[in-house]
Amino acid sequence: MQKQDVPDVQNLRGRFIVIEGVDGSGISTQVVRLHAWLEERTGRKVLATKEPSEGPAGLVLRQALNKRLQGFSQEVLALLFAADRLDHVNHQIRPALDQGSHVICDRYLWSSLAYQGESAGGEWVEAINAKALKPDLTLFVRVEPEITMARIRNNRFQVDLFEKEAFLKRVLARFEHLVEKAQAEGETVAVIDGSMPIESVATAIQDRVQAFLA
Repeated sequence: MQKQDVPDVQNLRGRFIVIEGVDGSGISTQVVRLHAWLEERTGRKVLATKEPSEGPAGLVLRQALNKRLQGFSQEVLALLFAADRLDHVNHQIRPALDQGSHVICDRYLWSSLAYQGESAGGEWVEAINAKALKPDLTLFVRVEPEITMARIRNNRFQVDLFEKEAFLKRVLARFEHLVEKAQAEGETVAVIDGSMPIESVATAIQDRVQAFLA
């Protein structure tokens, strides 16, 4: 019997997976868990990254968010996020995907559209992010702000710039609109109940990613 040609999976483009949610929804924890699971499950390299990134614009943003740098308008912050995103895609995300690695990103475009969109205007923020690479799969971890704020107060010494309950309620509404819009446009999106225990959230995410990759 003639041996069939088997494609080298390492040379196939990786998948770009984004996990989004309001502050305190536990997405950073879930990125770590998904990273380990996905590497074991697929045998591929997996890049776990986040926004703001470790690039030049991202470092400025981190200091602005924790209030070490002050005086930035919401419009300037939105521009910095858009610049950081393009730099992040060009120097980390796209090269990893092209080399066959899967990429998991802790926050991406939706966070700008939800957070800066609320403060600086949604249409303008969408316009300055028009060249952002589209994810292959977006996972939205949904948690009510009352729960996320309680988590933040219990687990963090300092509250970030955007972590106020009334503001997060408006941000959550924007995220939910983004889910509906993306689904209507045919994008692959899944909503995960983030109020469940950590292990249950992780399992739900893994099940959705497994179904997507299949």
